[in-house]
This record gives sequence, structure tokens and C-alpha cells, in this order.
Amino acid sequence: MIVAFDNTFLSLALNPNTKPTPNPATGTPVDLCALRVEALIDELGARGDTILIPTPCLAEMLCAVPDFEAAISEIYETAAFNPAPFDARCAIELADASRKAKAAGDKRSGIAASWNEIKFDRQIAAIAKVGRASVFYTDDNNQTKFAKLLGLEVKHTWDLYLPDKYRQISLIEECDD
Repeated sequence: MIVAFDNTFLSLALNPNTKPTPNPATGTPVDLCALRVEALIDELGARGDTILIPTPCLAEMLCAVPDFEAAISEIYETAAFNPAPFDARCAIELADASRKAKAAGDKRSGIAASWNEIKFDRQIAAIAKVGRASVFYTDDNNQTKFAKLLGLEVKHTWDLYLPDKYRQISLIEECDD
């Protein structure tokens, strides 16, 4: 299976300073959010799945990490990660989606963001679709809308399961056994 990560998921995986996005249903971030993303990466990697990293997301994340070289090394040493560029096929997909939005009378697809943000987010979704991702992982509302418009299934950090092996066992629980 091929999936794609946007900057929110990539940052949670590689930047310890990343603050999780609040779950819109509760208004609070998911607890152990970075561990949930780590567990997802481990699960996908163990199955031999591919995690596409659209290069605009990679650039955005690399601008914010405290250790630039370590983040780059992690990307290239993690077998599941596959940086995916914006190429001619992506440009065609992006143009098609933009033309459809304009023909429908809403070139912004209902997004109240700057035109540059919209174009950037559409590029990322186009890379995921052209890369044959079946699931797009993001906590960004705009990115969610664009990915769904392109027919991708979208999952968020608040959708992720945390296996017990990633939770720390309380010392009190350990002593009670």
C-alpha cells in the first residue's frame, strides 16, 4: 500500500518541537500524538508499505527542525519513506483539479486561505494522487478538503490507534503484578 504524509504528520515524526493539532471534536490535541505517528510508521514499514513525502512538505518540515542533518538522515534511512517530487504528471493533475474548481464557480474550492496557500496545498494533494497514495495523512483542514476532492481517503492523528507496546507502563502497575 502507498500512503502520503503531509507536513503535520512528517513534523510529528521528525521534529520533537512539533505541537499536535487539536482534535476539532474535543478542542484538545490527541495525547501521545507523536507516539501514534511513530507506531503508524513502524506498522507501515513492517508491512513493506510506502510513505510518500511530497517534497513541498519535506521543505516545509526541514525549515523548522532543530537538527537539519539528522532529519534528512532519518528520511533517507527509513525504508518506508519515499520523497515524491512535483513533476509534469503532478502539474497536469493540479491543472485539471484547478480547472474543475474554476468551472464549478469556486476556484478556491471553498477554502478561505491565501491563493498561494491554496496552490501549495493543491500541489501536495496532486503529488499524493499521482504517487498512487490510497490514504493521505493530515491534520490540516485545507489539505483534507483538497485530498478528498482528488479522491483520497484522509486520516488524522485523532484517527490513529496507539498499540500498548508504545505506552509506558506505570511503575505502580508494574509493582502491583
